[in-house]
Amino acid sequence: MQLGSVLKQIIKDKKKLVEESKNKVSLQELKIKTNEISKPTDFKNIFDSNEISLIAEIKRSSASAGDILPELDLSNITNTYIEGGVSAISILTEKTRFGGSLSDLKEVASICKKNNVPVLQKDFIFDVYQIYEGALNGASAALIIVSILDEKELNQLIKTCKDLSITPLVEIFNEYELHLALNNGADVIGINNRNLNNLETSLKVFEELSPMVPKDKILISESGIKTIEDVELMSEQGADGVLVGESILKSKNINDHIKKLSNVKKCK
Repeated sequence: MQLGSVLKQIIKDKKKLVEESKNKVSLQELKIKTNEISKPTDFKNIFDSNEISLIAEIKRSSASAGDILPELDLSNITNTYIEGGVSAISILTEKTRFGGSLSDLKEVASICKKNNVPVLQKDFIFDVYQIYEGALNGASAALIIVSILDEKELNQLIKTCKDLSITPLVEIFNEYELHLALNNGADVIGINNRNLNNLETSLKVFEELSPMVPKDKILISESGIKTIEDVELMSEQGADGVLVGESILKSKNINDHIKKLSNVKKCK
């Protein structure tokens, strides 16, 4: 897939930041530090439930929606999510377009670990260095976007995640990307209903691709999910979980909205 101009710029900015980080702390130093940390909360365990697993996202802004909650209280929103009964929390660590950081991940993960709730690091990850950074800041899972990687990078990132007991959530948007994901050891597949190049969203993307995903894989629907009807539709089409952000953050009663979205049986 050809990368759109916005996505290209995000990745360009991210590569610069990663290089700056490497100049401060080497990959070898990160590897030594990861030997001292405990195993993260198991992300895959959340899918053992008979209900659709709700992965609720925290982000201050996004490339598609602009500012969402720029002044959000991380501790408060994390505790609200946990009290509402989310299965896992996704936290943006991308800085330029989403207002996130590794310190956000660390803060959220420290609260979640006490409550046995896994944390997904959501970012534009293309370097194993970023996986080690995530591990050191409490990530249980990491988003791996197939469209921004070549196959060698994809394979290396998936392997590194597994070596660190981090679950790679491998994101796809078309059949070709699905084949790449499966051929390189992906166990958890995320179908993104948003086209990252033009930012258009349609749940039909999941409808078209979900039948192609082997039944033994964990399948997550990402983006464009707003209502309990949307979650039910995703369940009917084979989802094990859904990743929801904006509709939760913008809801008048976050706790109630989470409880509604979490109360959907799996059809799988």
